[in-house]
Amino acid sequence: MTTTVTQEKSADSTIKLPLYNLVNRLPGPKNFAIKIFMFSFIGTQLPMFALLLYVVMNVGMTAEILTTVSIVLITALLGSASTVMALLAYTEPVTAVRKALQNFTLQDTAPDLPQGSGDEIGELMNNTQGALKKLHSMLHNMHEMSIRDELTGLYNRRFFTEQADLLLIRAARYEEPIALVYIDIDHFKDVNDKFSHQVGDHALRQMGTLLSDSARGSDLTARIGGDEFIIMFPNTNAAKARLLGERLRQNLSGHDWSALLPGQRITVSMGVAEATPGDTLDQLLARADQNLYKAKDGGRDQIQA
Repeated sequence: MTTTVTQEKSADSTIKLPLYNLVNRLPGPKNFAIKIFMFSFIGTQLPMFALLLYVVMNVGMTAEILTTVSIVLITALLGSASTVMALLAYTEPVTAVRKALQNFTLQDTAPDLPQGSGDEIGELMNNTQGALKKLHSMLHNMHEMSIRDELTGLYNRRFFTEQADLLLIRAARYEEPIALVYIDIDHFKDVNDKFSHQVGDHALRQMGTLLSDSARGSDLTARIGGDEFIIMFPNTNAAKARLLGERLRQNLSGHDWSALLPGQRITVSMGVAEATPGDTLDQLLARADQNLYKAKDGGRDQIQA
């Protein structure tokens, strides 16, 4: 019963255009302005031209009648020309709205329609502009939410995997080096046990900020697990990646954690790996993970390659 009522309401709320559908079935040009002009011309000008033709064929053509016919004909042509110009002017906003919707659908670009006047066509442009910008913002926010880690704001594992695969393909195609650093916070369980999981989350947020601020524009930084992070360095060999990772490790180690974690600081262990020809992402991650465990076995708070 509920489904039936809902369907009835949906049917009632459907906008119907009976006159438009009727006229649209008639043969003729597709251009909106030409269609309006054609119907306007047939409805207003054709009877007058028929009258003029009757006069010419059935009334003796004196100079006075010829002058009258000429004046009427010229006036009709000027009126038709002005009608065409007015129609073109009033269909410009409709064309602009159509193009804006087309660009938004095909290219996902936010519209930049001019501010219309207070008439109905102006309101159409204004409403379209507002609706498309709002929709564009919502879609952008939804996309960001789908690729970002909710806690740290860094990229999430799924997005990192997608982009890292593409970066590896590019590096192989152009024979460029590419490396990554696997990062794990040392003894992070102790932070949660000693200060609570809520404080631990704050520490992870700060960690994400520090990683984001330290990364280069071309680097791909993500949180891939609870206290595990990863950075991929395009066009960077293992030696350079190790230098960048060491600089980051020192920044993290030297960060003032006292306000959040009194009497305790956070350190990280890192493993570096550079891609070799034919490497998959899983193989590259596995080697970086092995080097990460070397760093942990070596005393933590260090980087190994």
